[in-house]
Amino acid sequence: MPRFRSSSSSSYSQDSQDSHDSRDARHPPDARLWRTAADQRAYDDARRRVRALRGFYMHAMLYVAVNAILITINLLTSPHRPWSSAPLAGWGVGLAAHGILVWSRVGLLGRRWEERKIAEYMARDQVRTLSTEKQLVEAQMRLLQAQIEPHFLFNTLANVVSLIEPAPRKATLMLEHFIAYLRATLAASRATQGTVAQEATLLRDYLALIEIRMGDRLRYTIEVDPTLNDAPLAPMLLQPVVENAIKHGLEPKVEGGRLMVKLEHRGPRMLVTIEDDGMGFRPTAGAGVGLSNLRDRLAVLYDGDAHVRIEERSPGTAVLIEIPLPRSFRPGAPA
Repeated sequence: MPRFRSSSSSSYSQDSQDSHDSRDARHPPDARLWRTAADQRAYDDARRRVRALRGFYMHAMLYVAVNAILITINLLTSPHRPWSSAPLAGWGVGLAAHGILVWSRVGLLGRRWEERKIAEYMARDQVRTLSTEKQLVEAQMRLLQAQIEPHFLFNTLANVVSLIEPAPRKATLMLEHFIAYLRATLAASRATQGTVAQEATLLRDYLALIEIRMGDRLRYTIEVDPTLNDAPLAPMLLQPVVENAIKHGLEPKVEGGRLMVKLEHRGPRMLVTIEDDGMGFRPTAGAGVGLSNLRDRLAVLYDGDAHVRIEERSPGTAVLIEIPLPRSFRPGAPA
């Protein structure tokens, strides 16, 4: 009978624990552990693994304790005892007590241990997930870099054709800039990392093309701190922002306007300012998607340490991008 009561008590305790764990599955100890459905799946997966490991330890200790008790009972009640069973009985009772103590400690401290192990599992899963996401985004960015918008390609070629007879020198110049831009774009599409100097060259070729098309309606400057020329920068990171400024800010104005691109060395960071005195920021579909893509790309490439903000100017708009620099480009770094 004692064994039946013990079994019933153990069953009730296990059912109670399962019920408690079931409630915890719906209300995790720390709701900050996930922010997305993928995080919740990672938590559930980690929790299953930890519960299996915890259950193994608890059942092992319970198994040892129960068997120690059974051995002790058999030693004390057996009619044939060729040796003194008192020391063995004492050893069995001690082992049983130790097993029960360990089992209870596992049960009491298991929750804290479970939370810690879950956090460890989730951290590992998050590292693997972030690595995979980064590779995916980089692949997507390389694909986007390789795609030149058809309207830009056709408009440029149409402009070249229209200039051949009335202004052959201008048509030749435009074609030269167009070839240089295509060459830079192709190189960027194949690279996973570029430099500030390469990005500045691409922007100059792009703006030279737009200047030939817009004429006096576009005035631009590109200023780069010489200490940043060799600093790493993701290929074609700034060109979409410049394109947005022209398309949504300057082109709609009859008189056009001025565009300034400035890259400054600010301690451990690089500050990029792209400013125009055009129509001002309007959250149109194209502009919104472009800036959203920029934020997503920066978040992945720089692990959330890069920032974008938009400031309204009178007139116009400024987009400011802060990007962390490698240690070799920070003040006090060895040359």
